[in-house]
Order: sequence, then structure tokens, then C-alpha cells
Amino acid sequence: MTGRWQILLHARNFLSHSLRSGSGVAFIVLTVMVGLGCASLVFFPIESEIITAKEYKENAAQGVGTILAVVTLQPGKFSTLIEQIETEELVELAMWGRYLVLDHPVLLSLTVLLLGLLLPVLLQLGSFACIAGDVQHHSIRYLLPRTTRTSLLLGRLLGALILSWTVITCLQGAIVMYLGIVLPLDGWGALIAWGLQTLAALVVLAVPYVALGVLCSTIFRSPMVALMGSVGFILTVPLIAFSSREAWEPLGNLLYLLPWGYAHHLLSPDGTVVVKTVLYCLGHGLIFTVIAVLRLRRADL
Repeated sequence: MTGRWQILLHARNFLSHSLRSGSGVAFIVLTVMVGLGCASLVFFPIESEIITAKEYKENAAQGVGTILAVVTLQPGKFSTLIEQIETEELVELAMWGRYLVLDHPVLLSLTVLLLGLLLPVLLQLGSFACIAGDVQHHSIRYLLPRTTRTSLLLGRLLGALILSWTVITCLQGAIVMYLGIVLPLDGWGALIAWGLQTLAALVVLAVPYVALGVLCSTIFRSPMVALMGSVGFILTVPLIAFSSREAWEPLGNLLYLLPWGYAHHLLSPDGTVVVKTVLYCLGHGLIFTVIAVLRLRRADL
């Protein structure tokens, strides 16, 4: 059997096992619940008529612009608030916020932004047991005589990606359907077009984080330790970066150890920036995958 068919076979077996195992079901259920919870939180002010759609969009544009400024601008770059306001960079960020909220369906944009913050953690539930589960139960020894370690890992990674992409697609489809039927603030054409574009952004964002989960699964022999390691790394990186860059600006670059530092550019109005960000995400995923392959090849199983 060729390596390509082995990879596809391992991916199929992983998907089948995930749908029958506790970790796979937990990943699907929690991701759907959290995604629908984010959507409900975003939709609530409009559904309960607390605020008008026009006011909601204006407030959302200001909020998104502020968040983008906090994430993007380095604190040591400007000495005063006036200098920040006078820069073209801050004006571009404000226009970026208006692009996401005023030029496209606001409720869908805000929901996707929230999902972009939560998915990195949720995706670990679908990949943390890719290798560690078999290592813990010593069942991987019975697989290796019939396949290679590289094919096994790449197949499990492909299966985890397909599972994650399927869940994200179903969740995004449900949100778009709800907005089009229950809260028709925008036409179906705008919803479907923006829904596909934001879905593509979430699909690309999933690649490096799923690869990170697989990497941690090759480093640790216990699935739960692998899960805690990947989640801890994902949460610790932005905390250290934001808390330490006030003391020394270069420490803020720690954010780029993961896509935290640039993932928001997947929704940039500039197509060139979007393409570069996609390549960065895929490159991040490739780096994690290569490290995982090297780790598994040398592991004493």
C-alpha cells in the first residue's frame, strides 16, 4: 500500500474512532454549544430590542476598531494619545472596523470574531489524543509493523483537520441560516457571500492550532497531559506577551509564536494582506507538523 493510501486510511479510521469516542463527541458538542452561545450573545441586544440596528452597528464599529488598535499597535510606538490619533495607521484600523461591521453583516462579523478567540482552545479537544491515546494504551505497537510513523501521524492530522472543518462548517451554516430566517437585517446574498469568506478564514485558522494539538500529542504520553499542555501554551502566550511588552517592547513579539499576533488579518479589507496571512497560518501549521513528525520518528514507543 502506498504512503498516500495509508494516510487516507489512517484519516478515515481516526474519523470513525472520533465519532465513537468520548473525546470526539465532547469536541463536537462543546464546539457547537460554545459557537451557538457566542451567536446568542451577539444576537441578544437586537432580538430583545434593547438597541436599534443602526446604533448597534455604530457601537460595534467603535468597539471593533478599539480592539484592533489594542492588538495591533505597540505601546512604545507612540508617546502620547494625540500622536496615535494623528497617525494614518489608527485611521486605517478605524476603517477596518467599519469594513467588518458596516460594510458586511454585523452580527455575523461579531460572531466570527468571538469564534476566532475561542476556537484555538476548542480545537485541541479534537486533536489531543491523535497519538497519545494509542501510546497510552500501547496499541500503537500493533499499527507500526503495517505502516510508517510518518504516514500514521499525517493521517491522524488529516482526520483531525477534516473533523474540525466539518464542525466549523456546520456551525457557520447554522448561524447564517438563523440570521437569514429569524434576523433578516441583511439579504441572503450578503449573508452567504460573507459567510463563505469568514468560513474560509476560520478553516485556515484551524490548521496551525490542530497541528499544535497533534504536536503536543506526540510529546506527551498521556492524552490529558497533552490537552493541558496545548491549552496552557495557547493561553499563556498572549498573557505573557501583553503583560510583559509594557516593560520591554520586544517581548510583545512573543505573540507571534502562535497565530494570535496576526490571525485577525484574515478578515482584512486588503486582499494582499489576507493572502499573506493565509500563508503565515499554513506555514505555522507546517512547522508544527514537521516538528511532530521528527518527534514521533525518534520516540521510544
